[in-house]
Amino acid sequence: MGCRQDEPQPKSISDILLGENNLTILRAAITHAGLQDAFKTSTVTLFAPTDEGFKAAGYADASAITALPPEQVRALITNHVITSNYPSSVMKLGALNPVSMLSRARLYLSFIDGIAYLNQARANKLDLAATNGVVHVINGVVPIPLHSLGQLLKTTPEFSLFRAALMKAVGSDARLKVFTDSTGANPLDPSYTIFLPTNSAMEAAGLTLARINSSAVSSASLANLVSYHIVLSRFFSPNLPSGNLPMFDASFTTFVAKSSTGIKITGRGAPATPANVTKADVTATNGVIYVIDRVLSP
Repeated sequence: MGCRQDEPQPKSISDILLGENNLTILRAAITHAGLQDAFKTSTVTLFAPTDEGFKAAGYADASAITALPPEQVRALITNHVITSNYPSSVMKLGALNPVSMLSRARLYLSFIDGIAYLNQARANKLDLAATNGVVHVINGVVPIPLHSLGQLLKTTPEFSLFRAALMKAVGSDARLKVFTDSTGANPLDPSYTIFLPTNSAMEAAGLTLARINSSAVSSASLANLVSYHIVLSRFFSPNLPSGNLPMFDASFTTFVAKSSTGIKITGRGAPATPANVTKADVTATNGVIYVIDRVLSP
């Protein structure tokens, strides 16, 4: 009897979370959302963001989470849950395999060389097995994609000049219309990556609103310019290839340099002046945005 008492006792997902010191904000979020019982009994897979991951997403501590409406926190947590047991042994190898979350969002799971990512978030620990599923600890919070690329371009003020260039460029390349669509439809496929200059970057390149709308700049030249900022695939930062990257017109490439200090994107027309990525992994339903501080020159 004494030996059996010393053996590890089966643990639910809730018990596993209690045993991890760096999941205090997540535990507070689960309690605030009223999901404690679900993680004791329901068979699920939880991708558990660390405290550092919550802080990087703008939640300074547990009180920042508990100040939000419970239904908002519930949506955030369920965006990290798959309603089945999903250990790494059944994960598909390769990048960007779509997975359906309890939030009803479609996210992307990559499993390469024993490392798993959910969208941009890397798993620090895999396969913490529970009686009712499994926990994978990840280093970031994965937001629910609510808007298409077209909607984000329209509703984000600092992207208004790039959108104005797109609106005019459609006259020469109808394929660009998908990036001006802000009707409320949230497509999933096809998907894209946009290296998106801010208004300040556009103005620094001489692309003020007056110049974009003037006869001095043709729709064809703008189509050439904006399409040079678009990739015909979805790339989160862990999967963004280094080196030459084919753009919207596959005959044109940019050069991607990734390092511990950030990501730089270099256009062919100005190899000495790369653009810095100032914000990565802005997630849309049909793609990913990287905010950059310089217009790329084809």
